[in-house]
Amino acid sequence: MLSKIKKYRWSIVILTIVFFIMLLLNWKTLYVADDYVYRFVYQSPSPTAIPHQQRISTWLIPFSMWNHYQLWNGRFVAHSIVQYFMQFNSKIPFDICSSLIYVLLLLLMNKLAVKLSGKKHNAFILPLIFGFTWFYIPYFGQSVLWLSGSGNYLWMSIIYLGFIIYNLKNRAVNVTNILGAIVLGFLAGASNENSGPAAVLIVLLFMVKRLIQEHKISLVSTISVIFSGLGFITMMMSPGSQSRGNIHRTWALIQKNFAGIYNLTFDKWVWIYGLMALLLVVGIFFRKVNADTIWSTVFFLIGHVAAVYAMAFSPEYPERTFFGGVIFLGIALFILVYAVLGDLTWSMVALSSVMTVIFVISFVPAYQDINLSYHQMRTQYQLIYQAEGTKEKSARVPLMTMQKSKYNANYGVIALDTPPNALMNQWEAKFFDLNQISGYRVK
Repeated sequence: MLSKIKKYRWSIVILTIVFFIMLLLNWKTLYVADDYVYRFVYQSPSPTAIPHQQRISTWLIPFSMWNHYQLWNGRFVAHSIVQYFMQFNSKIPFDICSSLIYVLLLLLMNKLAVKLSGKKHNAFILPLIFGFTWFYIPYFGQSVLWLSGSGNYLWMSIIYLGFIIYNLKNRAVNVTNILGAIVLGFLAGASNENSGPAAVLIVLLFMVKRLIQEHKISLVSTISVIFSGLGFITMMMSPGSQSRGNIHRTWALIQKNFAGIYNLTFDKWVWIYGLMALLLVVGIFFRKVNADTIWSTVFFLIGHVAAVYAMAFSPEYPERTFFGGVIFLGIALFILVYAVLGDLTWSMVALSSVMTVIFVISFVPAYQDINLSYHQMRTQYQLIYQAEGTKEKSARVPLMTMQKSKYNANYGVIALDTPPNALMNQWEAKFFDLNQISGYRVK
């Protein structure tokens, strides 16, 4: 144990720092928008439809998710996680666990890059992976820090990346491996509408490659892929999803969505594509990449494109839905980084140092914006807590100022408004057991 700690000491130090950065940001992010809804057994998106809402508990989650499946959407895996954490009177359990999940995401990305490049682990590539996720995960606040958003995007990435890693190994056919394939496959398929299927596509590509090269196919992986399909169908057949996504998809609309996604993303990612092309050329010239490395990179790029442009068939494509596509792009990038630069320890130290400086410059204004929202919401909470002890049970609170940073979970989401009959005013009144909450704008 001590020898392993010594061997991976720099990795432990780096990941511990990342953990505390994320813990700080999670702690400074209070409940946002849908979080107030998921405090209760799901029965309706309207707070007035059911006068007396029942607080969620672990044993009520299956019933709540059945209602959610029928009325809203089929993402029962993600929202089960959300509702589990919403049963507590404190957000601290989520803050700790979600910070660990973020560290686990970095570890899984690193593990895939190491395995598929054929190189040894380099601790000083971890800050580069962290920097990539910090700068390229879309709407970081909504997809990583917001409890409901994190459950849908960050936490689901652990499932479908775990599914990929599980199926990269040619596993023996036994009860344990088959059971793992069934469970992980089903969960990956039901994780979300675009990234889960893209992960399945990546696994299929690796299976086809092995079939062509070795004339073999893994029965365990085949079972896993079949059950991922069942999970996806189960999620997509949700009556709630069917009714909400029931639009007439014309070719003109799909083309328009393709163009919209391209315009929204290409300028952000073109530098990554260029860097990958450069690394590939250098790697080929110096014979640092082989055919397997190239194919692995291509497969994750295909998964990246599939996860992003699958949203062209959706009624809408908010940027946070590109989360999985960005993660697959990052894995493709770091396969090449490891292959070409993984052996250059001091060069990685220098690059990590530069990345650290750039991160700090970016972090300071993001933290200031998050911290401002935190204190404004704490002021609202204090007034609400005071109102809980009054006969009228009515609170009037100052509204939050406009957020400036996409690292802020409150950026661009619904919040308290002026009239007490506004949607979030009603849900927060339910949450805090008040008769009403109204707001006023601070001049």
